[in-house]
Amino acid sequence: MNMLTLFSKKAPNALFISIIFGALAGILYSSLIPLVLSSISPEDPNFTNKIELTTEVLSFNVSNYKMAALFFVTCVSILVMRSVSQIILVRVAAKVGKDLRSQFYERIISSSLLSVENIGSSRLIASISTDIPRIVSGAGALPSILVNSITLIGMLGFLIFINFEVFKLVMLAIFVGGVCFQLPMSIGNKMLEKSRETRDELQRSIHGLIYGFKELKLDKKNREFYFEKALLDNERKILKDEKSAYSIITMMGIFGDLISFFVIGAVCFVFISYHTISSQELVGVIMALLYITGPISVLLDTIPRMVVASISHRKLNKLLASIPVETDVKTVSDTPEWETIQLKNVEYTYPSKREEAGFSVGPINITLKKGDVTFLVGANGSGKSTLSKLLTLHYLPKNGVISFGEESLGLNNIESYRQKIGAIYSDYFLFDTFLFDIDGERLARANTYLKMLELDAKVNIVDGRFSTLSLSDGQKKRMALLVSLMIDKEVYLFDEWAADQDPVFKDIFYNKILPELKAKNKVIIVISHDDRYFHIADKTIVMESGKVRAENESLIKQLEPA
Repeated sequence: MNMLTLFSKKAPNALFISIIFGALAGILYSSLIPLVLSSISPEDPNFTNKIELTTEVLSFNVSNYKMAALFFVTCVSILVMRSVSQIILVRVAAKVGKDLRSQFYERIISSSLLSVENIGSSRLIASISTDIPRIVSGAGALPSILVNSITLIGMLGFLIFINFEVFKLVMLAIFVGGVCFQLPMSIGNKMLEKSRETRDELQRSIHGLIYGFKELKLDKKNREFYFEKALLDNERKILKDEKSAYSIITMMGIFGDLISFFVIGAVCFVFISYHTISSQELVGVIMALLYITGPISVLLDTIPRMVVASISHRKLNKLLASIPVETDVKTVSDTPEWETIQLKNVEYTYPSKREEAGFSVGPINITLKKGDVTFLVGANGSGKSTLSKLLTLHYLPKNGVISFGEESLGLNNIESYRQKIGAIYSDYFLFDTFLFDIDGERLARANTYLKMLELDAKVNIVDGRFSTLSLSDGQKKRMALLVSLMIDKEVYLFDEWAADQDPVFKDIFYNKILPELKAKNKVIIVISHDDRYFHIADKTIVMESGKVRAENESLIKQLEPA
């Protein structure tokens, strides 16, 4: 993963400044040892000039005060430059993380419903909660990598200056150590990639645990089977892979830490037998090698984070590539006045899965008028839900045309016509706040609906938010109805809204809400099995096997076996 590319796209100037300051800090870091060595190597080996070279600073006797002052200034400069470099990169890393999350959110919200349905909420949530934090963590390691890499390069340059033969030995050790390091690390990487794939499966299992809780509670054997096979099996797989991977990575990190000491031993016990090296050179070499262990240790400690971040980055990019943008048209424009919605030879087929043909709907030819209440009925699997998603423009037909008045629907105007539609689906989601401004008039209307739907004793509206969503399923659905009615749309779709409501609220819905919308000249589509209210409909569409079986006929005749 090229973190520098991510950073350079976000803040190229800040990155450049950070690299410059980091490089200067690294160079100054590597100069500390030469400064120390020069301060402990006076011209007179008996230190006869000690008194002359000593001065008093803040009540302390300081030997070789010029060199001490240079050492102090160098340390302060390293502190300032390294701090500036790392603070800049840490801030850019935070922005990169925010941009990654924003890009992810935007890609989801710009995609089609079908794409999101095919990917599944589990994979999306796993990527947001796992991949992006790992990428940000990897980006946060970049400042340390930068500064310590430059420090390491500087110290290697110092070794060249002291003794080129020792430098060659160190480079050979680094090469051999790198080869020995890379092979186990590649195995560890594969294990981490495998673990990341298993996390998607675990996320689906957790989703089932939460949303299938009622079903699991009803059968102990099923519950135990799910707990053992769907949850713990995935946890065991992740644990096995991550234990092995991190064991290898940890062992390689320790091996990397010891490379410098292996080289020190080789220099002290073997190298001096074949090469001439002065005591002062030997001290400098040993100090440099000891000094190198710090940067090497930091670099090796950050490798696991970078590896995990790299895996998550590939995973995220792969996921983003699988989420197509539905349309490039992001602006909403005014549409011509219209009175009817027409579906002409509309067909829709779901993508095939595992060599099985997808369910098909159509061809469908229907006309919906403003001011009409249209009931959409049919058995489960008849195509009602698919037709409802076509009518609410979540799905685009594979063949045929949907028209609003005289204007045909297409990618250039679908966003504009979606603004005309309000819907409550059977799997609706209730937000805890209004997604629009609540002025005095709207607040008064909302309170009227709260009272009508008998929610006023439980819920208040404060600063555009509901005081609570701790409600029964029926109450939540009434809240969803309230929110829908607060937005003035031209088309309303209600998918089995009254299915779980008490008779009094069914009566309010069918005999008060629907006539109110009808009087406002709305297109009203109701998916319902409440046959006692079928007489309210101006039109009834009966679906069967993906086709319109009957329209505008008596329901008794329509529902008779074919």
